Amino acid sequence: MSSRNLHLEIFLAAIFFASSALAQNQSTTKSIVLDPINVTATRSERSPTQIPNSITQFNRTTLQEYQPGATLDEFARNTPGVFFQNQFNFAQDLRIAIRGFGARSPFGVRGLQMRVDGIPQTLPDGQTQLDSIDPALIQRMDIVRGPSAALYGNASGGLIDITTREAPYEKLVIMPRQVFGQYGYLKSEMFMGGRNGNFSYTLFGSHLQQEGWRDHSAMQNTNSQIKLNFQTSDRSDLMLVFREFYSPLSKDAGALTAAEVQANPRKASSRNIQFNAGEEIRQEEMAARFRVRPSAGKEFSITAHGSHRDFQSRQPFIDGGQVQFDRWVGGLAMQFILDSLLFQRPNRFLTGVDYGIQNDSRQRFNNNLGTRGVLNLNQIERVQSIGPYFRNEWSMTSKLDIVVGGRWDWLQYHVKDHYQFDGNQSGSRTVSQASGSAGAVYRITPYQQAYAHVGSVFEAPTTTELLNNPVGRGGFNANLNAQTSLSNELGVRGNIAGFHYDTAAFYIQTWNEIVPFELPSSPGRAFFRNAGQSRRMGIETRIVTPQWKGLHAEAGYTYSDFEFEKYFVNDINLKGNRMPGIPAHRWEGLIKYMHPFGFFGQLHVHRVGDFFVNDINTANNRAYNLGQLLLGWEVKGNRLEGSIFLGINNLFDAPYSANTRINATLGRYYEPGPPLNVFGGLRFKIIIF
Repeated sequence: MSSRNLHLEIFLAAIFFASSALAQNQSTTKSIVLDPINVTATRSERSPTQIPNSITQFNRTTLQEYQPGATLDEFARNTPGVFFQNQFNFAQDLRIAIRGFGARSPFGVRGLQMRVDGIPQTLPDGQTQLDSIDPALIQRMDIVRGPSAALYGNASGGLIDITTREAPYEKLVIMPRQVFGQYGYLKSEMFMGGRNGNFSYTLFGSHLQQEGWRDHSAMQNTNSQIKLNFQTSDRSDLMLVFREFYSPLSKDAGALTAAEVQANPRKASSRNIQFNAGEEIRQEEMAARFRVRPSAGKEFSITAHGSHRDFQSRQPFIDGGQVQFDRWVGGLAMQFILDSLLFQRPNRFLTGVDYGIQNDSRQRFNNNLGTRGVLNLNQIERVQSIGPYFRNEWSMTSKLDIVVGGRWDWLQYHVKDHYQFDGNQSGSRTVSQASGSAGAVYRITPYQQAYAHVGSVFEAPTTTELLNNPVGRGGFNANLNAQTSLSNELGVRGNIAGFHYDTAAFYIQTWNEIVPFELPSSPGRAFFRNAGQSRRMGIETRIVTPQWKGLHAEAGYTYSDFEFEKYFVNDINLKGNRMPGIPAHRWEGLIKYMHPFGFFGQLHVHRVGDFFVNDINTANNRAYNLGQLLLGWEVKGNRLEGSIFLGINNLFDAPYSANTRINATLGRYYEPGPPLNVFGGLRFKIIIF
């Protein structure tokens, strides 16, 4: 029997057994009603029971107040189908892959859409930077696993929808927090907020710094946010958000070969030290959203946002190794929702349009051992995008919901070459495509649902991917095209006796998969090319127990069978090779305990299977086991709360790679993570009035 047929049988068997278990349990077990939850990731507030997608929601809990507060994955651990890497190299940003999409990213996030308080964090060209989002600000996170292009455009893997912390119900509350840790880790936070009549506000500021476990990995950053909400009338509201991020120091230790990791995992790449690799960033953002409900069943919203980013980096090579750009981004989104009846059954129709514009003034200089050399690229890059969309959600019967949607995306890239010593590299490209989706949710009982979803996916190259041209100094890579996918998904979810479960199986076919590679002349700079065809098949499952005498547990498993079907590199046929960067097997488990006297504890364990780190499958990353133990004590009074906590990261002291660089040159694939290390801190909540 071929491995493909075996994997297909596993795929179908998982759905069969999940459905069988559901049928058996629903006849023998009485369901327990849990508190209602809604999600907004589908652009309108709906119950998860009405959505034909795999969605995992995390709400802020007490124990999330006691994490180090460094990266977003602290908030979303135990999410099946989502793989986080690169938590310790702040010059490269956290890497997030959903069903394998996003694993190609050498920095920032690709293949996913991200929104914060309904405001796009993903640029018009499809790239997302996470550095300006402090995990201590998150109130809720909804993760859609699977295609979201029909609603949000230009994304293959899914959507992460974040809601920042809402104002307390008191008039003024102050919540300071201080975290200490090994390797010079220091995180200071201050959250303030309150409500007064129709007005609410939150103010947040934080400062993070660390020396880092590896050489040449020190960093510092400062985050701040102001969020204001006005209830302008009984039927309208206004939200204003201001955010600033400043990182004057973020060194890049670089990747090592397997031999170098074995000899000394703490060392930085010699080239990264030689060329002083790292970056400095300043970013300002502001946004406004106005919503009005002119009559029952109707809602109109308009969102405007803008940001400015000043970026400078040093990469570990001479030719163009220092980059700086000045980026301005703006956008406008309008949406209308209509609740009505269709054939005497409830129906919700929403339609809207997104517009975005991005303007980068980019220069590259030679990097003369950390000193800026001569200019060798100077150009203006502009991207405009527009995307009208619709979605219709019809409750066909009391048990069956039908959802259909579609979107058309148009992106135009312009580059104006101001250097021209090597010829005029000015040019433009236009990419456009329609995306569609259809799904159904069947409520087997009031507490169990089965769902199916099919969606086409469109993902255009980002500006960086197009401009990192392996055959020229400037202009566009004419050989790089958009990738498209067709995604199919089946799932079951629900609650049985207070146990929440969610199992999904998917099959995704992708054409022109965008994959990264490096050149020996520019180690550390990623270039991109298209693989002819690939396919993804997988299973994601998660179970959450009810709370029992302060005890609560979660477990998750992800199976990923991803491979190339048509792909030639240097006349080598890579058909049947595993796609790099994603383990075939991954397990997570979480146990929490809260004692009535205020003592608490949490144990998180994570098993990552081995995976390849290059397309030709000649190098791999070994499997590893991680764990985190968290202990503390919380005391509550009428107007004052205080807590102290202590945590241990990498509880099993496992040697592992916290990040892998896909298709890196010279065998430098691995960025080792720190061994067992300790952190702790203090947190207070003070109600002023």
